[in-house]
Amino acid sequence: MRSFIQNSPEYALYQVPTEWRSGARICNLYPPIPRHTRHVDFDIYDFEMLFSDQATIELIKSGKTIGCFYIESPGMRSLLRRLDVQTFEMLTAASSIIRPGVAESGMMQEFIARHKDPSKRKYLIPKMEEHLSETYGVMIYQEDVIKVAHHIAGLTLEEADLLRRAMSGKMRSHKAMEQIMHKFFLSSQNKGLTDEQAKELWRQIESFAGYSFCKAHSASFALLSFQVAFLKAHYPAEFMASVLSNGGGFYSPAVYIQESKRLRLEVKLPCINESEYEYTGRGRVLRIGLMAIKNLSRTSIEKIISERGENGKYVSLADFLIRTQLGYEETALLIKCGAMHCFKITRPTLLRLLDVYIHHRKILNENYNDLFINDTFALERDITTDVNYSAEEICRNEYEAFSYMVTRHPLNFFSEWLNDTRIVKAKDMGKYRGKNARMIGWYMTSKRIRTKKGGIMKFLSLEDLTGTFEAVIFPKVYYGVAELTMSMGPYLVEGRIDTYDPTNIVVENLRVLTFLWIKADEMKDSVDHNYYGDKEKISEEEL
Repeated sequence: MRSFIQNSPEYALYQVPTEWRSGARICNLYPPIPRHTRHVDFDIYDFEMLFSDQATIELIKSGKTIGCFYIESPGMRSLLRRLDVQTFEMLTAASSIIRPGVAESGMMQEFIARHKDPSKRKYLIPKMEEHLSETYGVMIYQEDVIKVAHHIAGLTLEEADLLRRAMSGKMRSHKAMEQIMHKFFLSSQNKGLTDEQAKELWRQIESFAGYSFCKAHSASFALLSFQVAFLKAHYPAEFMASVLSNGGGFYSPAVYIQESKRLRLEVKLPCINESEYEYTGRGRVLRIGLMAIKNLSRTSIEKIISERGENGKYVSLADFLIRTQLGYEETALLIKCGAMHCFKITRPTLLRLLDVYIHHRKILNENYNDLFINDTFALERDITTDVNYSAEEICRNEYEAFSYMVTRHPLNFFSEWLNDTRIVKAKDMGKYRGKNARMIGWYMTSKRIRTKKGGIMKFLSLEDLTGTFEAVIFPKVYYGVAELTMSMGPYLVEGRIDTYDPTNIVVENLRVLTFLWIKADEMKDSVDHNYYGDKEKISEEEL
């Protein structure tokens, strides 16, 4: 099958082959990559190219798939590493065995073991090899259930399909399952299966109820996952910009910002002269869009962008205020989050100027002309202070504006811990398989589950400055640290690094580090208290 790239000077739009055009398109999920960023000459539906691309394969098998559809969760990334996924077929299988049905039956672990060690590829019933050799004798698709029910247990194809429908999705029916169960055991007996064999087959089938995928469903997920992994591997800035603009996926925007930095992208703050509404990526630069600034209305953003497009970039704060007519609150937001850094003036200075201009706005509006621009430049020089916000205050303002930090990672404020030689970094976990370790991590996401014995355990997804890792907290430990896991961290984790997947650490002890990183007076609101980041305060009379 071939697809065609539209001859557009600005965008590469990937057309689905004719027989697919009634279905979903990848560019509905991830916007087209602008041609002007780099030469775009690939065909996302050239499957021979896609499935043999080494950069994409390396990204998938290493589990570096944060941002990639369906394969970005901590569990899925761990599975990709354990299976060493390098083919579309194996990614299709992985997309299915991660589902609760296969995982809870214990067959996911069995599939992994059989995949890695051919000597473990044993079949419950010899005839199963004929029908399930592709999956090493493990039922992972709905079609596998039909094969086993018909060829192994002796149900008719109609009865086998009835079983499939009874155990899946909206058609799931306990009553129908009970009815077909009796036929299953009776026909199994007639086929010569022992009671133990029949019970084990039924246990595996029953565990699928409500969770199983048909193979085509898994393949469609795997295809889209492969395609977006290709985009991440070759166009990381454009890809991460699209992920963030689309509202992310499994994780918060903060995680995707840090992932961008791990990809060695330069993450730039929003800018009134450079940013668009959405996040943008070009080359090795990711620019935060104005949409990321909380409490800045879409109307104001569109005004900033349209005015800039019609009359050129803004040359000063006064120029910006006159042309956009934004109010005090929204302009202050732009200043404090760094969106006016293009004026090369400190943020405290800009806030002082903002107060001056707002108080004299009537005069400013009536007299603003080319001559007055020179006066505003002179005023800016006179009122300028070289004292800027501290790194802590800058990061606090960024967090208030975006819900994440850009200038620093939160862990940068805990350097005394990060520099401790006893702390193992995420990138070095492979050197400590099966060994005890201490690690520092910042919260990414978490998942709490109930074990088969009824206990509660938790998986904490954490990151340090070098990578990500999973802190696995079993019930006995979780009972004592449950309340601590409700914070963002940073966490000091002590435990044993997993032998099979060295990105996991089994927690034996956990505590939250605390740091009073902003003094009480620096927490004061700058609008209410005329506080601008240095020790000066300006009264209304002075203005």
